[in-house]
Amino acid sequence: MNWSKIRQILLTFLIVLSLFLSFRLWTAGGQLREPTTSRTPTVTASLADRTVAEVFSPYQIIWHRNTLNRTLEANTYYMSDWLTEQVETMSFGEIQTPRRISADDYQAFISTESWIEFIFDAPVPFGLFDRAFDNLPTDYYNRTFTRFFINTENPTQLGFYDSRDELLYDVDDSNFTQDSLYELLYSPNNEFTEVEPIRLGDSFIYLPINEVEVAYHDYLVERLPNNLYVLHFFSDTSEVDGRRTGQTMRYIDLTTEVRINDVIDTLTYIRQRADMGQMTFSDRLMSSFQELRQIENWTETVRYQTYAPETHEVTFQRYIQGYPVFSAQQLESTVLMTVVESGLTNLRLPLRVVQTPINLSGETTKTLISGRDVVSLLEDTDQGTDIIQDIRIGLTWIESEEDDRVVHFEPDWYVQTQNTWFELDRYIELQEESINGF
Repeated sequence: MNWSKIRQILLTFLIVLSLFLSFRLWTAGGQLREPTTSRTPTVTASLADRTVAEVFSPYQIIWHRNTLNRTLEANTYYMSDWLTEQVETMSFGEIQTPRRISADDYQAFISTESWIEFIFDAPVPFGLFDRAFDNLPTDYYNRTFTRFFINTENPTQLGFYDSRDELLYDVDDSNFTQDSLYELLYSPNNEFTEVEPIRLGDSFIYLPINEVEVAYHDYLVERLPNNLYVLHFFSDTSEVDGRRTGQTMRYIDLTTEVRINDVIDTLTYIRQRADMGQMTFSDRLMSSFQELRQIENWTETVRYQTYAPETHEVTFQRYIQGYPVFSAQQLESTVLMTVVESGLTNLRLPLRVVQTPINLSGETTKTLISGRDVVSLLEDTDQGTDIIQDIRIGLTWIESEEDDRVVHFEPDWYVQTQNTWFELDRYIELQEESINGF
């Protein structure tokens, strides 16, 4: 029996399995399908469980082995259990008055002795973890950090750094021990990649020195029924007017509108609520996290990615095995929401979620060029790296040509400019087109 025949049989079996699981989900939703004539408790639309430790975890863990002149990056996917345990039990002494330290001086500081550095996608307010601190001052609740560092040989030396405001916060003490740190660094499950610091603008990022082998992934994807979300957002469905406009189904009552686009499989939620402007940053993030827990069904990791202070919009990024997922206009890969004191006001939610991992591609890994080579390619463009905010490896969402229930995830380099992510080759093409006047 050749590989093509085996592949066809395997795919048929997995689709039948997926159909069965879909039937269970639909029938679970079907029990709630009929509109109610009285107010009912809000139905949770999420079947996945999430924790603060997962959603607000660092996207990079860097081990500075400066005595050996090596810098290593750990794959956060394999250390998720360690991160969860530490975040849920961590405690710190009093936080000290911050001191201003430039990005260059911070990099020089972290490049001596031996440190573990935890790097976050976006500013995290201290108030989000206020219970972990001893007597956290009230005016520190909205102060933020983007990096946490701890000395591997002397865990009493630790602190937080805000790379955006260039402020370093020393901390008196913590319950981290050398043993707990060694559990991270010397875990048999860990995977390390040798990296080096690269300056982009006013900050430093870490990129692999050598070529990187990254796994392909294939998944069966599912979409939950509309009524599951309708019953979540409308406690009294007897007052809901459902109407179809083209490819979009609209559900409307006196205060709320939910739109579900069947072409791009995206839900949009709008509700007018007054913003009194009294929420702390940490309260806004925590409220956003609570909303995420109720609506996001992505079966892999989801992380806090960005916050827009002008609009108070919070973005959460989908991940697969330690790598961010990227898609056209990020419609399949990010959740965007805005909350105020009285609740959710705006939401954009991708409805298709990965369910069953499969292997159909034949190829198992893809070799990506080194970080140095990526930077060299960018430097050869008209604007160089001046407008680049970030560079990282991600997984590209690719629809299967054989079955619309299958999605391939292909490793690629991505660059961020003007708060938008582009696949590396596509970004270079756009730069060349702009030069040639296209």
